[in-house]
This record gives sequence, structure tokens and C-alpha cells, in this order.
Amino acid sequence: MRLLALSIALLSIAFALPFGASAATISIVSMQYSATHPVPHLHYDGTTEDGDVATLQSMYETFVKCRLSCIGPDGGATAVLTLNGPGGSYYEGLALADFLRANHIATVVERGSTCYSACAFAFLGGSGWSSQEGVGTYVDRMVEPGSIVGFHAPYADEESFTNAINERGAMATQGQTRDSLALMVKELVKWNVDPEVIFRMVGMGPDETYNLVTAEDLYLARVTLPPTPSSGWITDLPSAVREVCLRLLAIDERADPYDMQWRFESDYTPSIGKAEFVGPISGYKLGDRLLDIGNCSATDASMASDGDYEVALYFTPGLDGLNAPSTSFFNRQHGWSSAGVGRDPLKRIFAKGPLNSFFLPLDVNIDALDLPGEADIDANRFNTLLPPLLPTMPADLVVDASTPSSRVSHLGDVFVFERVGSRQLYDSALAQGALGRAYTNDVTTDTGFVREGAFVDTAATFVWFGIPNGESSAVVEAIVVKPNGEAPTDEDLATLRRIQCETDFLGATLNCG
Repeated sequence: MRLLALSIALLSIAFALPFGASAATISIVSMQYSATHPVPHLHYDGTTEDGDVATLQSMYETFVKCRLSCIGPDGGATAVLTLNGPGGSYYEGLALADFLRANHIATVVERGSTCYSACAFAFLGGSGWSSQEGVGTYVDRMVEPGSIVGFHAPYADEESFTNAINERGAMATQGQTRDSLALMVKELVKWNVDPEVIFRMVGMGPDETYNLVTAEDLYLARVTLPPTPSSGWITDLPSAVREVCLRLLAIDERADPYDMQWRFESDYTPSIGKAEFVGPISGYKLGDRLLDIGNCSATDASMASDGDYEVALYFTPGLDGLNAPSTSFFNRQHGWSSAGVGRDPLKRIFAKGPLNSFFLPLDVNIDALDLPGEADIDANRFNTLLPPLLPTMPADLVVDASTPSSRVSHLGDVFVFERVGSRQLYDSALAQGALGRAYTNDVTTDTGFVREGAFVDTAATFVWFGIPNGESSAVVEAIVVKPNGEAPTDEDLATLRRIQCETDFLGATLNCG
């Protein structure tokens, strides 16, 4: 299963339409990244250098035509940026992170990819947005098993350091180093990274990196696995509750989760207590002292759910015999998950979808797992064992780039984005509805769906259609990309019509009448 996922990941790293003058190649891959993130897929590949932010901005403004108006109260990102890079300019990496947060772009490091140093700092900017009161901007950065995100403190090689001393003097050079470290600490705090990460980074040599490879690493960096059903990551529910408890204790005591294991005074105990409003709770005894944390438990009602678990540290019973909750964990399959306290989603552990890494043993290497959750990640990205063939399109389209599952082409000012995959690709596109789009035509038949109109945010004209064929499907979006917001010409509109009517997906076509 992991070999399949790796081969797919390596093939899916597209580099369509490189833009601008930058060291990294920044590209647009498709208009639908995954079922949970059905938004444009941008890709960043290479060394981080000055100019990357400007290039990414140009790419984003050119092709991401549906922005905040496309995101409802349930939350989401305006785009997904996958990253693969060895590092480079520390300051450009920080600027990239700021751009990603400001524009609500989620980040993913996929299986087979590595993201070190400046790339890792850029990755921290992954964000989403919700209009729901009390949410706004929230952290949305994910890693897949088999990826590496690696951090190290800013440093200068020996030659550069010696030259700096000769040019500016030892004290000035030392001061600059302190300033760089101070900035790093400030930025990591801004991106809600646990202080333990800072401690580990500062103690490393210039050739060492702190890599996110274990479940504890994901916790400390406030990074999530891609959102998939929690059942795919849990083999024993009481053990999973214990893992959550270790992290809650660490949050409560501002400590390393590893150092919390001594707190457990018993094995898993059913019906260990009762809490107001939620009823019976089951979990682990932590102590007997009055007005202190007595146990860490899950509500029995949530344990019987399909993954919407509620776990908390509970005080010892009061005079009424009830346990009052302290620090809490809420896991939601299709909603907001959280751990800890605090009003600001950017300063607490808060995610759209489940916090599945919380259920895993702290020291487990994520890539060593062979659980259904890994297959669920592939399913979420519409991957199949062998991707279906790309559609046959009008012969005069100019192909800019392609992978086995996606293709980008253009004719004049009309850009065409094709994506093929499982039937879930079609179902996901069909379910998106009209949010952020003004339709002039919206038709669904047995042969597929067709939607025509313009984006609310940018007024760009589009045609968007999907064609199912057995267990496979193709989704195509053609967008008129005009400078300065110009209206499409009659020729542009004719091209959109031809693309819609001449697309053939494994013998399946739309009925253009």
C-alpha cells in the first residue's frame, strides 16, 4: 500500500506553467486538490530565494479566481500549496509563510517530498479561513507519511562567518547571530510551534535538522495528518485515549508529553466517574487529591460514536459526586477539532477535521505504520492503482504540462485544467455547489454536469464540467484569463463551448444537443 502511495506521489509532483523569476519552480497543477480541499493545487519545488513570494503571488492572482466568497462557515482554504525544497533564503521563507497566511492557502508535504529549512518555515504559514464567529483564520498545514519536514536554526558557514568577522568585527557578527536567533524564536511562536521545538533546534549543529517524523513531532509542530476518518488510525480505542491524555497533560503542565507517562496510576477503567451534562466517563486514574486532576477520560457517549471523541482531564469529584472537566480534546470527523484552551485558533491546537495524530503512540514513526488511514489519504486525493487515461480534448489546445492524472493546456486566453481519478473526484466536484460562483447555466444529467458562469470575487468567466465513467471520472475547468479584468471575447466563449462539447473521456461525452 505504501509503495503504491509513493509511486503516485512521485508522479503527481507536476510543474506546469512556471511563473516569474525565482529559484524555485512555482506552478499550477489542477483545480481540485482533494475531497477535503477541493481548491486549486499549486506546487513549490526548489531552492527558496528572493523573488519566490512575487512569483507565487503572480501565480495565485492569475489562476486562483475563487477566493473568500468560495469559503462558507464550515471553513476552508482558497488553495493548497504542496512543497518540496532543500531550503535557501531564511527571510524569503518567512515572507512566503506570511503570504500563505494572508491569503488562506493550506500547505501539504506529500509522501516522497522533503521540505527543509526555509521551505519548512514557509510550510508553517499554511492556513484556512472561516466566516464562523470566533474562527476566522486558522492553521491548516499537513504532512503525509513518508514525507520529511526539517527545521534548523539560521547559521552561517565557516567561510561566511569568518568573512563577516573580518568585515564587521566579532561583536557585530555575534550581534547579528543573536538577532537571527531572536527572529527565529519570534516567528516560531507566531506560527504556534511548541517551545520544545525551539530547544531542540538551537542545540543542533549546522548540518543537523529537526525532522517531523514521529507522532510527537507532529504534536510539537502543531501539524496534522490529512483529514481522513479517525477509524483508519486507531487499532485499540482505550490505548488511543491514553495517547490523547498524554498530550492533554503536556498542554496542561506545559511539558513534553513523554514526561507525563508517570502520571498514570491505573489501567483503562470503564465508568471511572460521571460528569455533569455528559454522563459516564471512562479512562485513566491520575490522582486522589482534592481540587486536583483526578483522571483523564473520554465520555462514554463519544466512545460509541464514529470518531467524534471527547476526552478531558477531570478534577476529582466534588460534593455532588461529579467530575468537572479541565483541559479538553474534541475530535470531529466533519467539523472543528481542538485541544487545550484559548480563544484564538491561531494560538491553540485547532483544526478542521480530525486530529488523528493525537491517537498514535508518541514515538511511532508515521511512515512505519501500515494502517487503513494511509489508504484513506490516497482515496481523499482521488488516487487509483492506475489512473484512468486523460480525456481526448480539442486538437488545437497547447499542452503546457501534464502528469498521469492531470493536464494543463491553453488556447489564447482560455486555460484548461483537467483532472482524472476515482468516481469520488466527480462526486466531490458535483457537491461543491454555487458558493462563490454566479451560474448562467447549471445542468446535471446521466452523462455528467455542466456549470457555466463567472467567479464572484474576480468576475472571471468559466465552464466547469464533470464526466463519470464507471468507477472513474474526469473533471475539467476552463477559465478565461484576461489581463486587467477584461471581458471574454466571442472567440473565448466559442473556445469554452468547443472544449465542453469535444471532450471525450474513455468514450463518454457530454450531450451538447
